[in-house]
Amino acid sequence: MRTVILMEKQKDKMSIGDLLKSMKDEFPDLTISKIRFLESEGLIEPERTPSGYRKFSQADAQRLRFILKLQREKYLPLKVIREKIDELESGKVRAGDLVPGMMGSLEVGEDLVAYDDATLLLEHAPQVLDIDPLFLSTLEEFGLICPHEGDDGPYYDKEDVKILRIAREFSRYGLEPRHMRMYENLTDREALAFEQIILPALKSKDPEAKRRALDNLLQLVNLSRELKDLLLKNRVKEYFQKSNQPIPF
Repeated sequence: MRTVILMEKQKDKMSIGDLLKSMKDEFPDLTISKIRFLESEGLIEPERTPSGYRKFSQADAQRLRFILKLQREKYLPLKVIREKIDELESGKVRAGDLVPGMMGSLEVGEDLVAYDDATLLLEHAPQVLDIDPLFLSTLEEFGLICPHEGDDGPYYDKEDVKILRIAREFSRYGLEPRHMRMYENLTDREALAFEQIILPALKSKDPEAKRRALDNLLQLVNLSRELKDLLLKNRVKEYFQKSNQPIPF
């Protein structure tokens, strides 16, 4: 793999523990096992001491930060990140052009930023998202996510990846997949209602009628999102009004 040089003054090399500590504030979910996993995938290549200990330079740290930001902010799977990093040539595109706040020069195609088919292989999901495999399978059982078949094996599409991240955050507050099932039940009923309204027009042979139907569908989805947000805020205010504490919305 071609080495990527990030323009930053070199400092003392860090152990894997020091590296983790330096990034915990920015990436609270980062773990030593995640760093090791990214190394095993060939995305970072720390030096090794004669006794086998990893030593990370500031360039390694910047590279890791870049990878983690692409995962978190662009929802890019490791396969895509690896393919793009393998093609890097220093000096053509600056990291800051892709991820605000990053320093250095990286050769990355524009499709890395505008990648609309970001997916995640099922086998990589537990490590990449720091999610327990049992938690993953439970979400599938409740219909919250559904893997798709691909050339490289089962994968989650970009919507599933976002759902997984939200579900992971919910779990930290004690909300389990069985609690999240209420959202699936509600959206099923909504989708059915929208289908009954929109589908007849979509079957029309008139292209203009089909276009209007799709516009109406998008409008219904947006109205639904807005209504649910307002109803939830109203109910939360009602339930917590006895606390005599101001609700922050």
